[in-house]
Amino acid sequence: MSQEALGAAGPVFSIARVFAAPRPLVWRAWTDPAMLARWFGPKGCTATILTMDLRPGGYQHARMEMPGGLVIWGKYVYRAVEEPSRLVWEHSFADEHGNVAPSPFGGAWPLRLLSTVTFEEVSARETKITVTWVPMDATEEECKAFADGKPSMTGGWTGSFDQLEAFLAGATAA
Repeated sequence: MSQEALGAAGPVFSIARVFAAPRPLVWRAWTDPAMLARWFGPKGCTATILTMDLRPGGYQHARMEMPGGLVIWGKYVYRAVEEPSRLVWEHSFADEHGNVAPSPFGGAWPLRLLSTVTFEEVSARETKITVTWVPMDATEEECKAFADGKPSMTGGWTGSFDQLEAFLAGATAA
């Protein structure tokens, strides 16, 4: 299904990295709640996966505790789960009950993003991850805020990818 058919349009954010780990392990790092909680989020945060129903129509509800005490809640509603190659979900900030909520940072921000993560086997021991975000049903002001926020998203995902890389290195060494 196209992005437009899912209500996603506007600026696109994408980031990719190759990880020195086999695709099945990288897939598990994204889909096993215990593994995901060990690396997901910006550097210095602690993630807790409260609910993870990994199927189309299922959802994830998570909490990230940032350095300094800020708590950020998130909700993902899964659209596609294609093991081991692709995950698609609606990505939102949430409240502690899992209800979609505005950004905790204030200002205009899309309530929902279409998130697509692909897992491409580069070799038996290397996997390329590509994360793509597109605003869903966003106003012009929200699309502008999203486009202006790309440097911050790059920084956040770079930190998450650094943590994923360290996690995978430990998992492959074990």
